[in-house]
Amino acid sequence: MIGAQTIQFIKHTQGKPFFVHLWTWVPHAVLNPTPEQMDVYKNLAPDKKVHYSSPRQVYYASVTNLDAELGRLFEKLDEMGLAENTIILFSSDNGPEEISIANAAHSGAGSPGPFRGRKRSLYEGGIRVPFIVRWPGRVPANRIDDQSVVTGVDLLPTLSKWANVPVPTTHALDGEDISDIITGKTRPRTKPLMWEGRMAVIGPVINQNPTLAIRDNDWKLLMNPDRSRIELYQITKDPTEVNNVAAQHPDIVQRLSGQLLAWKKTVPGPVAKGAGTMNYNWPTPQAK
Repeated sequence: MIGAQTIQFIKHTQGKPFFVHLWTWVPHAVLNPTPEQMDVYKNLAPDKKVHYSSPRQVYYASVTNLDAELGRLFEKLDEMGLAENTIILFSSDNGPEEISIANAAHSGAGSPGPFRGRKRSLYEGGIRVPFIVRWPGRVPANRIDDQSVVTGVDLLPTLSKWANVPVPTTHALDGEDISDIITGKTRPRTKPLMWEGRMAVIGPVINQNPTLAIRDNDWKLLMNPDRSRIELYQITKDPTEVNNVAAQHPDIVQRLSGQLLAWKKTVPGPVAKGAGTMNYNWPTPQAK
């Protein structure tokens, strides 16, 4: 349905430039695929004596339907002769949902692969997500870049450059122009990335992280605002974040923690309750 609505919108633009921000619900919980969609994965269903679906069956059916919806959209762009002049950016906002969450108990079968953490976690399994770009003739086909580090805040300066619309000089950018990376270059980023977690991390203790994180090239530091529970990982050598080397590199800890705490002071606080935004209180995770 959402793909069909997007196609109708593009048709109504009548050849004029357009921008579509397509938020799909899948695979966000609650997932509710049709029986026909789940039938494709009937081999994953429980024994017939159990009158329930398996989480994998629900999850796989939902993602397959999303794939089909997007496929129809891409085919229509080809048919309309718009593919070579249309940039498609596909990504996610976080890692897979935790099956311990009530609304995903029937479907939380997504995998972060080898990475530690899931949705809501600041470990790689919670923040490292797919990023796929389609732009025939401009973006190299079948290229995989697993070295460059990019993020959502890079899209504003990148798309502004491609659209020839300068970002106002009064706007302080958190991201950087990655148009060269998307079109084929592999390079280190020029700005560090920083995160603050404001939601409780549900599930296994190993996924429960400190509330602040910074990634600067090879290094990733996680810490609480009071400088407790400091963890430092050399991500390029330890992407699974199991070898905390903070004690061996106090100089790097000092540099990154200073940057991170300075950035934290610039981040707006939680929105007051009743202002239309969810507000969260969470306990400080304890080291185990």
